[in-house]
Amino acid sequence: MADDAADANTVLPDPYGQGFARVENPLERTVEKWQQQEMLRMKFGTVARHSATMGIRLLFGASVAIVALLSVISPNLAPANPGYVALFWAVPLLVGTVPPLLAGESMWQAIQARISLREIDDHGHGGKLSLRSQPGMDRILEGLTDVRRHNTVNILLALSAVMLLGLGTALQQDSLVWNLSFLVAMTLGFAHSFHSFFTSDSVRQQGDQMPCLVHHAPTHHPTQLGSILGELIVLHLDPDLYLDWRAWLDDFRKSVLPGYDKDQSWERVLYILHLNAKGDLSDSIAMSELSEFIRPDAIKDVLLDEEAKFNWRSLQRLLAHARVWQPSAFRLLERLQLDLLSGTPSMLRSPWRMDVALDPECDDGTGHLFIALNNQTFQQAVARIEVVCPGGEPFARDHRFDLQACPPPRQAVSLNAEGEDDALDWVPRYLQQGVVLWLGVAWPPNEQSERYVQVILRDEDGVVIESHVLRTIVKRKSSFEARKKHSALERARNWATRPLPKA
Repeated sequence: MADDAADANTVLPDPYGQGFARVENPLERTVEKWQQQEMLRMKFGTVARHSATMGIRLLFGASVAIVALLSVISPNLAPANPGYVALFWAVPLLVGTVPPLLAGESMWQAIQARISLREIDDHGHGGKLSLRSQPGMDRILEGLTDVRRHNTVNILLALSAVMLLGLGTALQQDSLVWNLSFLVAMTLGFAHSFHSFFTSDSVRQQGDQMPCLVHHAPTHHPTQLGSILGELIVLHLDPDLYLDWRAWLDDFRKSVLPGYDKDQSWERVLYILHLNAKGDLSDSIAMSELSEFIRPDAIKDVLLDEEAKFNWRSLQRLLAHARVWQPSAFRLLERLQLDLLSGTPSMLRSPWRMDVALDPECDDGTGHLFIALNNQTFQQAVARIEVVCPGGEPFARDHRFDLQACPPPRQAVSLNAEGEDDALDWVPRYLQQGVVLWLGVAWPPNEQSERYVQVILRDEDGVVIESHVLRTIVKRKSSFEARKKHSALERARNWATRPLPKA
């Protein structure tokens, strides 16, 4: 009794007693804020990345600089007063600088609201989760901060150039301050154009349905992949998008017909969409192949829903996105398909099939090595892969695998055939039943030379079965390569804007 009385005295009073209720729900308030910022982000982002807006942004500073230069060379060409400056440049200033600024701020606010939503929503997929602690999230937030910084610098350069041009028109002609105003306006105008050119990639990234994807890079990845397509896509998803993908994948697994392996079906979907994007399969043939292992009533929900974050086109965008980051992995996929279609001896008669791919150029001394290995015998077997990287890190490494049997086809197969196993069946089977390694190799970052990597396949007793020597060029990373990658990511993004095939 004494303990009960003590407990009663320590209970804090409820401020929301009878007749009182919370006037707002924190979760609902956060969802509302996130939806509002998402709407603004998409609206301003669409305007900011429009070709006309970007053209005005690029030429604005140059136009101010040219007028300032002409005003110094021939004063009678200078604007008569600040009113003319405001008349001609006020609207271009607002159109060229304000939409990117508002889009960047809306994106930042939307991401912050999304992070808060993940932390308080215990009904979401995976429950409450701190996105800030997820690998790669710091890089994303840093990238968004850079976008905001670029927008701020850009609008300050534009405002300063226009204000100094207007100031020069109000000063006494040929005075020292008059000359300085026009010269500094010219300098800032050209600086604005150069800044607009070099930050145009960050503006093109605005208005994206997957805003964090382009800022994310797989800084952490497993050495052994279950497959090339499925796991490679997942590893390139940002932490927030990954949670949405897990929820979508649960729905996809439920749509697979009984009797089909769900993991192999997922790999087969990606392979079919990959071939469809390349033009090797038409929409009708791809749809027919998908209907073989996906319930007909579920295809529209999992792949043809325009409102869904993951559908036919967005998955093709993710495939293209992963290919930009890791082209060597897709070379393994294409060579596997080619070997199956041509029926090469290494495919039909060899007990082992090993394929390797290394980046032809390693920027800042860092490269990615992919190795695909299949046991083509009729029983389980053990194999070892030894990787030697002279002059690099790590110098040597050894991996041992116990591989399940994956007997090859008896002859060359067709890409798409009725009533028999074709490449659409064999490629996912090889990817799932084999081993795919993703290894990082590195050399000194300031080095610029040719380097070689050797990959050796041994049996359980250490006898060499096969060996490959790969060549790469180690060089410093250039801004041209970065812009080239951004352009490729932009082309990958365009897949999501294409219309969906008709069911």
